[in-house]
Amino acid sequence: MSFKFTNRLEIGKDCFEIFLTSDAFPEMPVYGVHMAGIAHLKPPYVVERVDPTVHTLLFSSKGLGKLTTAAGVSMITPETMTVVPAHTDVRFEIDSDQWDMCWILLPTSLHWNALMPRIGEVRATSQAMNIFYLSHVIDQERHLERDFREHSFAQLARYIEFNLREKAPKQEDRLTAAFAQVEQSLHKGWTVADVASLTYYSEPHLYRLCKERFGKSPKQIIRDLRIDRAKQLLEHTDWPLAELAGRLGFSDQFNFSNRFKKQVGISPVAYRQQFL
Repeated sequence: MSFKFTNRLEIGKDCFEIFLTSDAFPEMPVYGVHMAGIAHLKPPYVVERVDPTVHTLLFSSKGLGKLTTAAGVSMITPETMTVVPAHTDVRFEIDSDQWDMCWILLPTSLHWNALMPRIGEVRATSQAMNIFYLSHVIDQERHLERDFREHSFAQLARYIEFNLREKAPKQEDRLTAAFAQVEQSLHKGWTVADVASLTYYSEPHLYRLCKERFGKSPKQIIRDLRIDRAKQLLEHTDWPLAELAGRLGFSDQFNFSNRFKKQVGISPVAYRQQFL
């Protein structure tokens, strides 16, 4: 179709949105959520993005919307999940008198990448209302203790994964799936042998495949996953270094600090101070 996408935002005065960000919910990055929101919309409402760097999910509970991508136009009806992979030019707009939905932005991590379709699509789901109301519960928990919020975000992540896995791309291969599993459980003492056993490849063959696919050795990939997660947690939480070390699979906070400084160039404390 011939449609020129732009970066555009049009929100009418009667639209109401609640934003869930890592500033208020530092647990979000731990559960693989970049940002989220709850939207109660009335015309006009148009959001258009060129080459977004995150994956976008919409869970629609009431009213109608419309999805436009280079592949065509799809109606967004109640009890659906709209999935748009990162780097897909996209337009969302309301197509009825009222549209209630929640939206979730996911980072381009190995785990989420493996579950994304090649093009944007709208899928039926029986959990749209559950996710919509759970998002409201999370909003009400912003001033409660961390344990409450962590429980809710863990449930949200399970809902998201369940719905994405319903029609996960058939091309998801053993290599991507194995490192996605590593990324989900960084607290474990992962070795190259462990990853090789997940893929059913020999260690030398795993090494060759990783170098061809990612330009890195398996050991480097595990290390990079840990350091990338460390950066997220340092930016969005005030958790002690000892706790971060345990969550990321380091033997102690001194080992964590040394490895982090060696790769990033500054200590975890100095890195965190940039975001205070």
